[in-house]
Amino acid sequence: MRYSYPITQHILSILPLCLLLLVITVTIGTSAEVIPFFRTFRAAHPEVTYYMTLLTDLGNPAYYVIYAGILLAARKHRDAKLTRFVIAYILVQLAVSFLLVRFFKIAIGRPRPGVDGLYVPWSFDSAHNSLPSGHTAEIIGSTIPLTYFFKNHIVPLLLGCYAAAIGFSRVYLEMHHTSDIFFGILLGSFSAYVIHTIWNRD
Repeated sequence: MRYSYPITQHILSILPLCLLLLVITVTIGTSAEVIPFFRTFRAAHPEVTYYMTLLTDLGNPAYYVIYAGILLAARKHRDAKLTRFVIAYILVQLAVSFLLVRFFKIAIGRPRPGVDGLYVPWSFDSAHNSLPSGHTAEIIGSTIPLTYFFKNHIVPLLLGCYAAAIGFSRVYLEMHHTSDIFFGILLGSFSAYVIHTIWNRD
């Protein structure tokens, strides 16, 4: 039996972050303009920077608790399909958000914001491992699968706003360019699609 992919939930989950990237680009400009803008803002608002740092550090791990809870519930009720959902999530996230993202980071060698110089392909220096954003790929790959359980539009949008906040924190803290975030969205979306495919295999 084939299950149609919930494209509406997917789009709603990534919409807030995509719109936020668009707003940053339209109102502030290119990376060369975004970097000094947020650098100045951080210096003037250390309290905002504190919370952004907490969000970027703890945002993704918060989902680990949720998925662990789903797995415990699945095992308690002997729900094989739900167990497969969580296992697929773990394996795909490891393959994409860790291995594939790491491969691209090293192979591309893009300098992080504020780092002088050109691209350094096949670099193991974290200062040249900017593209794509691993935090974004992971949070998108964690957010979208949760929306599969909801038929309404509110929950995907709310979860999407949470993901957007984490993606934004990476730009705000000068860890990534906006384009790094965009490619993180693409990889996270790929993860979500693969998770859905494995979960719904006969």
